[in-house]
Amino acid sequence: MRASVVVSMCLLLSAAVPTFADDLLPSRTLDLPLAQAVTPPLLNFDLIDLQTAEQEQQHPVLDKDPHSMFNVKTHVGGAAGWDNGNPHASIGLYLTIAEWGRWNFGVPAAALGFGRYREYDSRLGQAVKKDGLTVIVSLASVHYRVGYIKSFGLHWYINLEQIYDMRNNMSGSQFGLSFSKK
Repeated sequence: MRASVVVSMCLLLSAAVPTFADDLLPSRTLDLPLAQAVTPPLLNFDLIDLQTAEQEQQHPVLDKDPHSMFNVKTHVGGAAGWDNGNPHASIGLYLTIAEWGRWNFGVPAAALGFGRYREYDSRLGQAVKKDGLTVIVSLASVHYRVGYIKSFGLHWYINLEQIYDMRNNMSGSQFGLSFSKK
């Protein structure tokens, strides 16, 4: 069957007589200028200047890259930790002053928190665990920028911080999340 297809194709192609274009088509020369200035009609340069000015305001062009890694940012966030069998957490405002890649480094900041610590109860005559509100000072914090949340217009960070509980006179560490507009 394959041989019959090949033979029939060869016969069909050999029967086709090639035709050559011996006759030239009539033509004429076109006298066109080398370059032609075309101005679009109704072009308003005031609108173009306005659009350019608006784009420059939204995205200013910096002449040179900043030579400093110091960039002040505020973060709002919360963190929690567990030190020596005592849970603690805080919500507060962090202040970071340096940025290196995705890492932001914070300075001491105060936060509102709570903790559960052992206290001596004179009525019972023994130490008991009590919950209580406290002021927690974030001594040092490190924030890693994870991503950007488009719907809120915020960058989110995972943070690790060293803390000091003012009420219970204890130190510790916390792990949490924070958010910033920058």
